[in-house]
Order: sequence, then structure tokens, then C-alpha cells
Amino acid sequence: MSKQLLEKLVENNQLSHAYYLEGGAGEATAIWLATKILCCGNGEPCITCTRILHHTHPDVMVVRPNGIAIKVDQIREIHGKAAFKSSEGKGQVFIISNADVMNLQAANAFLTFLEEPKAGVTIILTGTSRSSLIETIRSRVQIIELPERQGFMKEAVNKGLKFKSLGIFEELNISVAQAEEIADVADKWVDSIKHTFELTCNRALQSVQVWKEIYTDKTQRQYCIRLIQSYVKALFSTKKGAFQNWGNLPVYSWEELTVWGEAVDELTRAFHSNGQFNLHIEHFIKKTMK
Repeated sequence: MSKQLLEKLVENNQLSHAYYLEGGAGEATAIWLATKILCCGNGEPCITCTRILHHTHPDVMVVRPNGIAIKVDQIREIHGKAAFKSSEGKGQVFIISNADVMNLQAANAFLTFLEEPKAGVTIILTGTSRSSLIETIRSRVQIIELPERQGFMKEAVNKGLKFKSLGIFEELNISVAQAEEIADVADKWVDSIKHTFELTCNRALQSVQVWKEIYTDKTQRQYCIRLIQSYVKALFSTKKGAFQNWGNLPVYSWEELTVWGEAVDELTRAFHSNGQFNLHIEHFIKKTMK
């Protein structure tokens, strides 16, 4: 199904209440679709679209893996937000990115939400393999196969984006437009994270004192949290001998990796709870590093 057809469904008010976008630039496509659903500019980019693209619109909620999985508490948060009316009156869009890593408890909780659709609510799941969804969810969403993600790299390179960490940001499912916005700082962000986690605990704690000057606003700090999640996933991939975009990383024992996984879960929850950036980063370092 093409973007043009999705646009036509939105225009004719024929959009289904739930989709699963498989493969390709899933999250970026979901956010694009949210702009089409809630746009107040008759199809032309408007302030609503801008807020959605910058993740500041109150009626669009994006849920990403809390560490290496989507947890039941995140799904309960969706239930809670959906219980209230749309803030701006045009409906609500819930995007579950990498939905195929929902744990079973979260999947069962999400099924309840999916089975009782509320008027004005659109649910968009993204992922790489529909077979990873439980059958009861898979049977209740309309599946759309997206073009392979290589399209992102081709478009990015055609626009002159050649920063070395582009592959890492591709994993975060950002759009090419978002990649253009961070092109001047992306490598600096990745280098700061990798360098810090290669230090001893005390030196790492000193290093993160300048992070508030590197990640200067809420959006940039959200990128930082997502990059740390990506780094931890790369540690697991390194242990398994699988490819990952972070280059040479230390090899930890499975026991140590469990600590990293639990710590990044805690970091994500804490940051989204009260946003005390440096405090939570320091706690993460103390828990994971020697």
C-alpha cells in the first residue's frame, strides 16, 4: 500500500483503526501518517505537523522499547492516555514502535486496548516481522508491507548526508528530514556516548558533567536516551557475534549484560517520569560500570 493510497483513505475518512507497518522506515512512516490524520492545514504542512514531527503534539504518543522490550507499564500508560479526550479535538494517534518486541504481558494488555477501539483513535504498530506478534493481535490489525529500509540510506546520501553514524540513526527509525536536522551534531553525540562508556566509572562520571552542554534541550536528550538504548542492544549483539553499527565494543558476560539491560530500562522509565537528565545518567553509569 503506497503513501498516496493511505492519504486517500485519510481524506475519505476510511482509515482502519489499527495498522501494522512491517519493515522499512516503520516509525518514520507512522509519524508521517499521524501528520496526515491530524493535519489542520488542508494537507499542507502546518503547526500541527511540525509539532508531531518534533514529538511535542499532545495527541500523538510514541511508545518505544523500554530497553530491549516493550513492557506492560508502557501499555497501561496508553490505556490511561486514551481514557481522556483528544486535547485538540481531531483524534489521537498511538504509535508502538518495534511492536514485535512486546513481552507477553504487554501484548495481552495491548490486546484489550485493541479489541475495544475508541472513536477517533488510530493505532499504528511498526516492526520487522509480523510472525513475532501474537496471533490475536496480528488478526486485528491491517498489515502493510513497507519498502526496504535501504531507501532511507539512498535518500539520505542523495541529500548529502554522509556523517559516519548515519547507520545508527537509521536504526532509530528517524526520517531523512530529522537526519538533516541533526547532521552537524550526530557524530558528536555518538562519540560522546561511546567514549564515556569506555572509561572507568569515576572518569565516566566526570565525562557526563558536560553532557548537559552537548544535549541542550528535551528533544536532544531524548535522542541521547535512545542512543544509549541502541548502545546496550549493540553490546548484546557483540556478545552474540552479530553485526552492529557501533564498531568495536567490549564483550561482557551474560550476567553483566543483564545488569546493563536492567539499568537501561530503569534509565528510560526515570527520564520519561521526571526528566532529570544528568542525575539519571549518573545513576546509570554507577550501576553498569566498574
